[in-house]
Amino acid sequence: MPHTNDPTSHGAKSPYDVVLAAICQGTHVCAFYETEDDLIDLVGQFCAAGVRRGDLCLWVMPDDMNAEPLAGAGIEVYSATDMYLRGGAFEAGPMIALWEEKLADALAHNHAGLSASGHTCWLQQRDWQAFMEYERYLNQVIAGKPISLLCTYPLSACKAGDVFEVVRAHQVALAKQQDHWSVIESHLTDDRPAALDAASRVTSLSPRERQVLLLVADGMMTKGIAFELGLSVRTIEVHRERAIRRMGVRTMAEAIRLLTLASPLVPLMDVRRNAPGGIRHFDA
Repeated sequence: MPHTNDPTSHGAKSPYDVVLAAICQGTHVCAFYETEDDLIDLVGQFCAAGVRRGDLCLWVMPDDMNAEPLAGAGIEVYSATDMYLRGGAFEAGPMIALWEEKLADALAHNHAGLSASGHTCWLQQRDWQAFMEYERYLNQVIAGKPISLLCTYPLSACKAGDVFEVVRAHQVALAKQQDHWSVIESHLTDDRPAALDAASRVTSLSPRERQVLLLVADGMMTKGIAFELGLSVRTIEVHRERAIRRMGVRTMAEAIRLLTLASPLVPLMDVRRNAPGGIRHFDA
């Protein structure tokens, strides 16, 4: 019979996130996250939605994370490295066979379907194109079947061009905004060279430099930003100077122009001014 334990009682937050709860069977989703707490929240609520549907839930997870919270809720857990790199290199066939095998097992044990999440901690540049082809093909594999797949990507490991390619390979893309998971608008697939170049420059900044740049773009003066962030005026000036230098421009006006051009990526670079517990605080 389907498991009745609720994964949200083991790390994920309540009430349920409406976006994650709305993911239906036959959907291939990607999500970009920043912190380990965000990842646990994301996968926990995804699995909680699956449990409520009566799905068998499994997580192919990073090797260095504690599996007990979700395993204790009846979620099957597997090592991402062991699953994706069987034989020492990534091959799409074994992973597709795993999803099909687990779906058959779920249905044989009276589950409504399968909710499964995979992680990309193992992914290296040499396997990137093969993995993107696999991601695109999964849309066909799960079409019309009682299975939902959530693919998780650490934002810190993604370049701007990678983000666009990942989004295009999935039916739905998510990122966390103001403590809630949100659907990324389709305009993020904009792959114009100028937009990609601007996004690459903005994402080259440190989290603090991006934070200061966003506040400048909001119209705040240096003293106001210093007060807002609890830093000295001189520290803010240093961050402004570094941002301009790293972006390869000469003036703050040029930096703001690039930030505006890269605006489709702003949801993925969300910098919280007053981060609550569980969300990363940026150091000066």
